[in-house]
Amino acid sequence: MPQRCGTALSLRQIAERVGLTSASSVHYQLGRLEERGLVRRTSRRWRSCQLLT
Repeated sequence: MPQRCGTALSLRQIAERVGLTSASSVHYQLGRLEERGLVRRTSRRWRSCQLLT
């Protein structure tokens, strides 16, 4: 059963925390992780992103 940790961060918040310059950089990186099967979205938004094991 997945653990819920509260509200997900926005792409801008993620960019600030990891030192990327724009939200589009985060979007690109999350897309790469999704292609590799490491994360998935339950809707069209990245806030619905889940880590897969």
